[in-house]
Amino acid sequence: MKLRCYVFGAVFTMLCLLLGCTPTRHLSENERLLWRIKLEGVKQNNKSEIAALYQQKPNRRVLGVPLYLNLYYLGKRFYNPERIQANIEEETADANRRIQRAGADSVRVDKLIEKKETKLAKLQNKKENGNWLMRTVGEPPAIFDSLKLVQTEDQVRIFLNSKGFFRNHVSSTTQTHHKKVFVTLQVEEDKPYLLTQHTYQVADTTILNLLQANQATSFIKLQQNYDEGLLSQERTRLEQLLKNNGFYEFRQQFITFEADTSYEDYTVRLSTLIANPTDTTRHKVYTIKDVYFISDAGLNRFGRTRDTVALNNVHFLAYQHRIKPKILARKVIIRPGQTYSASRTLNNQRIVSNLDVFKYTTISYTKVADSVRVADTVAIGPNQGLLNAQINTALLPRFQETSEVGGTFTEKVPGPYTSIRFRIRNIFGGAEIFDVGVRAGVEGQLQRNVATVGRRTEIGADMGVTFPQILVPFRTNDLLIRYNPRTRFSTGYTYVDRNEYTRTNVDFSFDYIWQRLNIHQFSFSPLDINVISSPRIDPQFQQYLDTLELSGNPLNESFKDAFVSSINFTSLYNTANYNQSNDAKLVRLFVETGGLLWNYLAEQFKDMNTYRFAKLNVDYRRYHALGNNMTFVYRANGGVAKPLGKSRALPYDKYFFAGGSSSVRAWLPRRLGPGSSSLINRDPNSENFNQVDYLFEQPGEILLELNSEFRFRIFRFGGTNVNGALFVDAGNVWLFQERNTNPNPNIYEFRPGAKFELNRFYKELAVGTGFGVRLDFTFAILRFDVATKLYDPAMPQGNRFVINQFRSDRIFGNTNQTTFNLGIGYPF
Repeated sequence: MKLRCYVFGAVFTMLCLLLGCTPTRHLSENERLLWRIKLEGVKQNNKSEIAALYQQKPNRRVLGVPLYLNLYYLGKRFYNPERIQANIEEETADANRRIQRAGADSVRVDKLIEKKETKLAKLQNKKENGNWLMRTVGEPPAIFDSLKLVQTEDQVRIFLNSKGFFRNHVSSTTQTHHKKVFVTLQVEEDKPYLLTQHTYQVADTTILNLLQANQATSFIKLQQNYDEGLLSQERTRLEQLLKNNGFYEFRQQFITFEADTSYEDYTVRLSTLIANPTDTTRHKVYTIKDVYFISDAGLNRFGRTRDTVALNNVHFLAYQHRIKPKILARKVIIRPGQTYSASRTLNNQRIVSNLDVFKYTTISYTKVADSVRVADTVAIGPNQGLLNAQINTALLPRFQETSEVGGTFTEKVPGPYTSIRFRIRNIFGGAEIFDVGVRAGVEGQLQRNVATVGRRTEIGADMGVTFPQILVPFRTNDLLIRYNPRTRFSTGYTYVDRNEYTRTNVDFSFDYIWQRLNIHQFSFSPLDINVISSPRIDPQFQQYLDTLELSGNPLNESFKDAFVSSINFTSLYNTANYNQSNDAKLVRLFVETGGLLWNYLAEQFKDMNTYRFAKLNVDYRRYHALGNNMTFVYRANGGVAKPLGKSRALPYDKYFFAGGSSSVRAWLPRRLGPGSSSLINRDPNSENFNQVDYLFEQPGEILLELNSEFRFRIFRFGGTNVNGALFVDAGNVWLFQERNTNPNPNIYEFRPGAKFELNRFYKELAVGTGFGVRLDFTFAILRFDVATKLYDPAMPQGNRFVINQFRSDRIFGNTNQTTFNLGIGYPF
C-alpha cells in the first residue's frame, strides 16, 4: 500500500509540474510565444491542406496544456552547456592520450580515432540541441516570427492559385496577451476559375490519335475547377499511356499546359502540348526484338560461357540451369514482337520476384543499332525502333533457417514459447518452396468450468510445399500467369494440453493462391481436412459438458473425436502499408462450407463425428491519414456460422468469439456474450457474489464488431517511434437459438438473451474505450492497451452503463472493470 501511495504521489507531483508550468515565464523580454493560428474564411478548400503550409506552428497542446513544451523546459532544468563543454574538452584530452600511447599501431589508432569522433559527436549534439528530454520528448518554444507569418501568407496564396482561386486575398492580424501571440489568418477565396475548353496541340499524329482515343480516362474534365494537382496527375497519366504503347524514350518533360483566362471571367481554356524530340520530328515506337533471361547475373566464371536454352522465343542463359527453363518460361510475359510496355515490364518484374527464389529481379532494355537491323533484315518504319530486353536475376540461398524464442504474459502467468522453421528453395528444380517448422509454448489460461487459472501447453509441427503454378489435370499453358499463381500442399499436427482436456489435430490442405498486383490476393481451398481427437477430458469438465447437454446446449458435440472437412475461399484486398500510416482500406471476405464433398472419407475412421456447416465472414477496415503523424482507423467485422442438416453444433474452432486484444478490448479474450445472456454468481463464499461472472469462453454463431482508433505520435526515442492511441470498441456474438450455458446450476443463475433478435441486438452491443501505447521498432510493433467497460449488455437494462465502476488501480485480473492488453502489431 505504501509503495502504491509513493507511486501515485510521484505521478501526481510530475503532472503538477508539467500542467502547472507557465510556458511564457522562460521567454526573454522581446520574445513572444506563438499560441494559436485561427484560419477564417475558408469554405471551398481543404483547411488541413492549408494548415500544413504554415511556416511556423504553435506548440502542440494536450487538453489545452503545451505538454511537450513543458517537458522541454523540464529537461532544460538539467541542461548545463558549460559542463558539457568541459566533458568535450576532457574527452578530447583523454582520447588524444590514448591515441598517443597507441604509437605506430595504425589499426588501433584508427579505432581510437573513430571512437573519439563518435563520442565527441554525441556530446556536441547534446551541447547544441539539449539533453535527451529536450531533443527527443520535448518541443522547443515556437517563438513568434513575423517574417514567417508573411511567408505563410505567400504560401497560402500560391496554394489558392494552384486550386483555381486566382482572385484570392490573404491577410493576417495578431493579438498579444501575456506574451502569447494569437494569429488570425483571414482568407477571401472568391470564385474558382472553371475549365470550359480543353484541346490538344500535338504535332505527332500517332500520339494525337492515341490521346484522343483515351480521353475518357483523362483527369481533366470540363466545368471542373482549375487545379494544378490534377494537371500533375494528367501529366503522369499521359507519360504512362505513351510508355505502355511503345514510346520507350518518352518523358514528362515533353508535356506542358497552357491556361488562358482572357476569354471570359472565371473561365480557363486549357491546352495540352506535347513537343517533339529535338533531333527528329516524331517520337519513335519501339518493338521487342530479343528477350534474354539470365538466372545467375553477377556470377563470373572465367574461361566459361553461359549455356543458352531457347524456349518460347526467349533465351535462358546460365552457367548451370538450376531452375528448369520451362518453369521460368511461364513467368516471362515479355516476348519478341510485342510493342514496348512499361506496365508489362513492371508486371513481369513482380511475377519473377514473387517466386521467392531470387535475390533481385531487374529488367533493362538496350536499343538495337541501325546496322544490326539491316543485318537482321528486320523491316521497320522510319519512326520505329527495336529493343532487346534483358531479365537479370540471382538465386537466393537454397537453405534458410528462422528461429524465434520469446515469452507471453497471459492471465498473470508468464510462459515461454519457441519456434523454428526451415525452408528449402527450388527443391525439385522448378522454383518450388518447401517449408517445415516446429513450435512449442506454454501460457496461462482461464479454465472453462472453474474460476481458476491453469496452463495451456501447445506443441505443433507443419510442413508444406508450394508450386509456382496452378496444378490441374489438364494443360494450363499461361493460366493466371499474370496473377502469380501458386499451388500449395500442407499438413500439420497440433497437440494442446489444458487442465480441462487434451486435444490433437491432424490437418491437410490443398490450396490455390493467386493475386492481382500486390494488393488483392485470392485463395481457394478445394480440400481442407482436420482429424480431431480428444484423448483426455477432465471428469469435472465432462460434467460441465453433460450439464450443458441436459439443458439443450450441444457444446459436448464439439469435444468428441471428429472428422472435419471443408471447402473455403478467401479474398483479401489491402492497400495499407506496413505501418498502416497511408490512406488505405482492407476488405477480407471468407466463405467456407463443410462436410459437403469429403465426408465419405470419414467412413475410413470409425466412431468419429462429422459436421455439415456454412460460414461467412466479412472484415472491412479503413485507414485515414490525417497528417502530422496522425491516423484515424475504423473497422466493421461481421459473420455468421451455422450447422446444416443433422449437425447440431459447429466444430469448436469454427465458432466466433468476441473480446481480447484484437476485438472488444475491455473484455478478456473470448469472454464477451453471447447477446445479453449472463451468469450470476450465487456462491456466498465468492468475492463475485451476486455479480456477473466473465470466467467462461462464450462461442457464438453470429458476430458483429465495430472498432475505431485515433493514432498519433507521442515522441521519438532514438530509432523507435512511441505512438499513442485512443479507441472505442463495440461488438458481441449471438446464437441462432437460445441455449443455456450454465456450467453449474448450484453456483450460477443463468439469465437468457443469447438469441439474435432484430428488435434488440443493437441494445446488446458491448462498448469499451481506452488508451494505448505502441512502440514502433520498424521491424515490429509492441502494443500496450488499457481498456475499460463503458456499456455492458450482461447487466440488467437500466444498469448497463458501467463507466462509473472504473478504477485506475485495477487493470489486471479476471473480472475487473478494466483490462490490460499486450500484443504484437496493430489490433486491426
